[in-house]
Amino acid sequence: MQISVITDENLIKSYISKLYSELFGESKVPTSAEFDSIFDALPAYGHTAYEVKINDEAVAFFTLSESFSFFASGRYGIINELWVSPDHRAHGVGSKVIDEIISLAKEHEWSRVDVSAPPNTQWDRTFAFYQKCGFEFTGRKLKRYV
Repeated sequence: MQISVITDENLIKSYISKLYSELFGESKVPTSAEFDSIFDALPAYGHTAYEVKINDEAVAFFTLSESFSFFASGRYGIINELWVSPDHRAHGVGSKVIDEIISLAKEHEWSRVDVSAPPNTQWDRTFAFYQKCGFEFTGRKLKRYV
């Protein structure tokens, strides 16, 4: 398994489009203008995109960012996006990706890694996957658009 940082905006857009299509439907994939706005803001944040390959075949994509809170005793990581190719699900790829993310967290000296799972019951399997990988349920997450 090879993991590499990716900065190619078109490649990142491709992965985000696959993820959003699957989670929310085609209509929720950001438009070209929305992607441009997102990428314009990106340099201000500690946000990194990664591509995962096995034998030169792309099998997964994830993004990590760093945050800080007193409650977390300092710096910690956040998995913002994680997508595994449907052809590679239920074959251990996702667990190996999580292992790599934990290795990156140790390199960054983060106290923990947080992740949110989609709330719909159709994604219960995703929630169970994260729990199987050692993530603990910590309560409800809310958002408010401004």
